[in-house]
Amino acid sequence: MTPRTSLRRAAAVLAVLALGLAGCTATPPREAGSSDGAGVIGVALPSTADAGWEHAGEAVASELRDRGYRVDLEYAADDARTQASQVQNMLTKGMDAVIVAPLSAEELAAPAELADEDGVPIALLGRGLAVSGAGFAAVVEPEELGRAQAQALLDALDAGQGADATNPTPTPDSDAPDSDAPDSDASETNASEDPAPASPAGPVELTVLAGAADDAWEQRRFAAAREALASAVDEGRVVITSGAAWDDAAVADDPLDVSDAAEKRARVVVADTDAEGETPGRTAFLALGDDVTRGMVTALTTDPPAGETPSPTPSPSRAAERPDPIVVGSGADLATARALDAGVVAATVFVDTRDLAAPIADAIEALLDEREPVSDGTEIPGLTDAPAVAVGPQTVRADDITRVLLDTGWLTPEELSG
Repeated sequence: MTPRTSLRRAAAVLAVLALGLAGCTATPPREAGSSDGAGVIGVALPSTADAGWEHAGEAVASELRDRGYRVDLEYAADDARTQASQVQNMLTKGMDAVIVAPLSAEELAAPAELADEDGVPIALLGRGLAVSGAGFAAVVEPEELGRAQAQALLDALDAGQGADATNPTPTPDSDAPDSDAPDSDASETNASEDPAPASPAGPVELTVLAGAADDAWEQRRFAAAREALASAVDEGRVVITSGAAWDDAAVADDPLDVSDAAEKRARVVVADTDAEGETPGRTAFLALGDDVTRGMVTALTTDPPAGETPSPTPSPSRAAERPDPIVVGSGADLATARALDAGVVAATVFVDTRDLAAPIADAIEALLDEREPVSDGTEIPGLTDAPAVAVGPQTVRADDITRVLLDTGWLTPEELSG
């Protein structure tokens, strides 16, 4: 190690101490393997609260260990400053390479600069943000997620999901609907064994919920979803009553508050709908983000916490008449999967993050051998020169749970049944 590098390492230690004092408490490092072998790789992921990151961490650590590396795996409790401190500390400890799922490109600027100066490769996992000097990215593209979620919602509308099959609200005359009548299911349910899907007399009222206000990656998901919904909005099939613009859709300023804030926002929307003086029509929720979806599911499947009553107070008669909302979410956390299985959620857009393990490990080997990693042509905004690969999402409905989640080992039958 050169004298210059020694001085830089010492400065980094002081920076780590400062960041560590300012950051949130995170999970302790977990190491895989017992020797340095082919090298030591740091892996910095957002949070164990998200099943996607939990599975990704396990898969990446296992893949690297199988190739002879030792792994320092850390989670940042969804705090960007903590993650920056962890990455800087990994560099100080002499990691041969660092894999990071970036929470904030800005917070990672200083450790990324140090890594570049010391010749330590950095590879991005999952979230493709413009982290300066990153040599590779194995990502999920937020635009693909947003488009898939919007399409899943439109498909659910076309299939008539969300209509109340047990207590429908018929119109007085389904052959001649009154254009001034309030939103409701336009066709009466008859006694046939295979009734046709309900056709609403008016548009579906949609609430769009998104993540933290300053999350650039989630903003890209939102923009793609809105674009995919534009024609349905223009045609009058969908009216976005809340969340039409990013500033309105974002539920929190702090990423740590997103799930709770999404739950509270959803409870208020449901309460407002139940309290309306007219017969409520169909409503829908588009939950853009795994943590947003967790909050949405909590709001729809549990009572409010003690001492918290949504305002205005729901009317029991309105609640009884209201068709169940159409809900499209993201991810496959246990609560989300159970809600999907129970019919509370119509669909969720799922990415098996374990599929990121092999390409990121291939890239680490290439970078350490001073070779350019293989790219599939994916481009990261702000990092157009960095080779990258993308893993695509799939839309999961109740009928897909066994094939997509259980047969692959993402969940066990015992976990799903609770």
